[in-house]
Amino acid sequence: MIDIEGLLSSISDEDMAKIKGIAQSLTEKEEPQVKESDPVLPIDANMMKKIMGLMGQFNKEDYRTRLIEDLKPMLSDERKQRADEAVKFLQLMDVLPLLKGLF
Repeated sequence: MIDIEGLLSSISDEDMAKIKGIAQSLTEKEEPQVKESDPVLPIDANMMKKIMGLMGQFNKEDYRTRLIEDLKPMLSDERKQRADEAVKFLQLMDVLPLLKGLF
């Protein structure tokens, strides 16, 4: 079983800020405007390859997420929202071990 607490505690606030910055830069459609206070992230080709792998893994569908998605039409609106949260949680749990090796 995966030690979730250990994985989460091993990611520092600085690492989370870097991940957030990278994710935002990947999802921006317009050219990002760099402010003087923005830290420059040292990203080489290897790091970018790992990040893209993480993004692909995050959107990956498996039997657990397919089951939840197939059940959603039969659920109330409140439970549909909880089902969406469950899918996001499962995807996050799949990505956490990969994040540990990234930093």
